[in-house]
Amino acid sequence: MPTLVDALARSVAEHPTGEAVRLRGRSLDYAGLDRASSALAATMREAGVVPGDRVGLWLGKSVETVVAVHAVLKCGAAYVPVDPAAPPARAAYILKDCAVACLVTDRVRLDLLAPDTQGQSTDGQGGRDGHGTDGPGTDGWSAAVRLVVVVDEEEAEDGQATDAAPAVAVPPRLGWGRAARRPVPKGFRPASVAPGDLAYVLYTSGSTGVPKGVMLSHRNARAFVEWAVAEFRITSDDRLASHAPVHFDLSVFDIFAAAGTGACLVLVPENHKALGMALNRLVVAEKISVWYSVPGALVRMLDARNSGELASCGLRTVLFAGEAFPLKHLRRLRGVLGGAELYNLYGPTETNVCTFHRVTDEDLAPDRVAPPPIGTPCPYATTTLLDADGRAIPDAPGAEGELAVRGDSVMLGYWTSAGPPAEPAPVHRTGDIVRSDGARTYTFAGRRDHMVKVRGYRIEPEEIEATLLALPEVHETVCMAVGAGEDDVRLEAFVVPESGASIDEARLHHHCARTLPRYMVPARFAVVDGLPRTSTGKADRRALAAAVARSEEGPCTPES
Repeated sequence: MPTLVDALARSVAEHPTGEAVRLRGRSLDYAGLDRASSALAATMREAGVVPGDRVGLWLGKSVETVVAVHAVLKCGAAYVPVDPAAPPARAAYILKDCAVACLVTDRVRLDLLAPDTQGQSTDGQGGRDGHGTDGPGTDGWSAAVRLVVVVDEEEAEDGQATDAAPAVAVPPRLGWGRAARRPVPKGFRPASVAPGDLAYVLYTSGSTGVPKGVMLSHRNARAFVEWAVAEFRITSDDRLASHAPVHFDLSVFDIFAAAGTGACLVLVPENHKALGMALNRLVVAEKISVWYSVPGALVRMLDARNSGELASCGLRTVLFAGEAFPLKHLRRLRGVLGGAELYNLYGPTETNVCTFHRVTDEDLAPDRVAPPPIGTPCPYATTTLLDADGRAIPDAPGAEGELAVRGDSVMLGYWTSAGPPAEPAPVHRTGDIVRSDGARTYTFAGRRDHMVKVRGYRIEPEEIEATLLALPEVHETVCMAVGAGEDDVRLEAFVVPESGASIDEARLHHHCARTLPRYMVPARFAVVDGLPRTSTGKADRRALAAAVARSEEGPCTPES
């Protein structure tokens, strides 16, 4: 099986003048993408980046981001994308946890890693979190870093910017001009990598209170991408919209399906992602033919005043994943895009996409109330249903169990300081409960645990709870997803104060906002005297949800 590097090389050979990546009228052809990524890879190598290293990417999506992804892979290293909106403490944790050898970022974010926040707790109250441990500041992130490349500087080097001294002492620092616009050294060749080598690490919410890194190989990505290219008939004539941020697994399709076929990757500007009108204009103006996003983005496009423009756009294939698509909105999408093929793709980060379903007229029938199925296994995935004890359940009509996945797309494992394991993870238990029709067509039935999805992001509430419990005035807390309908999901935290303590809800919000990504900050904090319990003594989340339903407009007071 070829690697992700081989895919780009083929398109460079076959379509050197074809448009490779585009943003706001600025673009690179495939020859230019190859040249820039090779120059940056050579710079990284000279700084000491070797195969097996990790390279952090903390910046908004841009042409430079795509160049950096391919440069890292040409080094034989793995890219580690960080949410562009991540709080500095979270970004620093990821960079330190993965011991990145190089960081590609911009001036603003680099300054946010300044040492004046070292030792601070996430509530901004000083160096301790109230439990006798150091708070998660930004110290230590650069321990293994040999080079920082700053994309919005041209000539900076050795810690000196072109216009002012940096706010933080960092390892040797180069501007983009010197790092990626230099001549490619004569005889440069990408590092030799094997399909099973680590290609990227995507950090997701962790149940222990800290994010965890999902390790994915070239084989993992190529299994999905090669199938998708064939299934959705992607060619060099296509123009693929890239809506998902690079730290979100949906971006793997956009970036590498384009690079492997010579198609054009059209980046959605950061300030367009949540604006339906702007997205609709982009689809029309850029002649997008293939779209892939969470359903929420498509709903915003349908809600925009100019949604009628989509009726005459060039979309032929619309893919959605990450959360259930409310049926009423899916019917609207079919009404506007009558000629486009619609597909529901399913799979956690740990497996890439593992099942898929083409939306049919039957799925949209007037008497139907459930979203379409998550579909049948992709050819590279083997699926099994498991009971509560982990035993396989025979696939029969109505069979229901936890979906487990084997095959080439399943991750290597979760990142540890020991690096990738000698053998990849043989099977991944998704935690999702599905129902089978007896022919391995699955319908999503719910979560095995409390993991939730909000706007397509997978969230483990335990991480939010652990963040809140770091405050000395918080005795207990439960965070959960609530909402009146499929398209109204939000996070709500129930907080029990320590005896005699008072809780400032504004402080709770500020504390979370400093520590967690924006999509993980609860929309509301309900201060309660106690939590309801099940017969086994666990917090009764159903009772909490019922309390929300009873009190949408005021403080929640669940019965304890």
